[in-house]
Amino acid sequence: MNGAKVGFFSEIEKIMHGFGDVPNPLRMSVELMENLIKKELNEIIREAETVAEFRMSSKIDIEEIVFLLRRNKFKLRRIYKCLETKALGSKIEKDASEEFCKEEYDFDLARVDRLLRLEKLSQRNSKNERNLSHFVKALEELDTFGDLVDFCKEEGEPDLARVDRLLRLEKVSRDLDSARYEAFAKARTVRFSCAKQKFAQWALSGSELSSNITELAWLALDFLAFEAIGQIVDTSFLLRKTDHTTDSIQQRMPSLTSNPGFPSVYFGNAGLTCAGLLGKPLTPDEVSEAYRRLTTRIRVCLSGHQELLPKCLLI
Repeated sequence: MNGAKVGFFSEIEKIMHGFGDVPNPLRMSVELMENLIKKELNEIIREAETVAEFRMSSKIDIEEIVFLLRRNKFKLRRIYKCLETKALGSKIEKDASEEFCKEEYDFDLARVDRLLRLEKLSQRNSKNERNLSHFVKALEELDTFGDLVDFCKEEGEPDLARVDRLLRLEKVSRDLDSARYEAFAKARTVRFSCAKQKFAQWALSGSELSSNITELAWLALDFLAFEAIGQIVDTSFLLRKTDHTTDSIQQRMPSLTSNPGFPSVYFGNAGLTCAGLLGKPLTPDEVSEAYRRLTTRIRVCLSGHQELLPKCLLI
C-alpha cells in the first residue's frame, strides 16, 4: 500500500445517505461505520477460511459464502437477484449493440469501434452469466430438498425487511426537491464494487487473512457489506422512531419485518414526517447501539438463564 491509508469514507457517506441519512452524515458516524463494516468483513472472511479448510480448498469461493449464509435465505435471495440483474442488464446492452451494429455506416472506423465495443459487452455478458450459474450450482450443492433454489428464483415469501426499507425511503423522497432527489438517487447507486481492487485491499489491510479469494466471492462480500450498512441505518431509525413517538400504543407496534398482517395492521412510521424522523444526522451513539443489537443473540440455557453471544452481522 506504500504507506497510504486505504478507506471508503466518501463511498460509505453516500451509501448512508442512500439509505435515508442526511446528505452530509456526521464524520464520526461515517468513520465508525467504516470501522464496523471492516471488522465484520474480517470476521466473515475468517469464517470462510475455516469452511475452505474443511472443504480442502486452497481458496475462498462462493461455496464458502453460501454455506455461511445457509440459515439466511433472504440474503441468499438478494445475492441471487443482484447477480441475475447484472446478467440481464449486460444481455440487454449486448442485444441492443448487436442491432445497432447491423446498420450501415458511411465510415468503416465507426463500425470497427462499435464491433470492438460489442466484443467487450459479449465478454461481460458471458462473465455475468457464468457468475449466476456458479451461484446457483453452489445453492444446489447445499440444498438437499431443492426448496432453497426455488425460494431464491421465485417471489413467494416476501422479504419484509426490504419492503419496510423501501417504504421508508419512498416516504423520505416525497419531501425532496429535484436537486436533492437527484443527489439522493445517485447516492443509492453507490457500491463498493466501483473500486474492486481497492475494496479487497481495504478489507484485508491490517490483518493476516488469506487474499486468495475469487472474484465472485468478492462480489458477494461487496453486496453483504453494502447490506450491512443498510441494516445498521434501518435499525438506527427504528430506535429513533421509538424514542420520538409519544404514543404508547405506537411504541409497542412491531415493525413491518415482524408484522405479517401488513397493510391491514401496519402503523410503521405513522405520524412521523420526514423532518421529524430524518431532520438530523445519525449520531455515533445511534450507530453503535444499532450495531450492538444486530450483533448480539440471546441463548437460553437449560436452567432458564439467558446468555448474550456475539454474531456476525454479514451472516
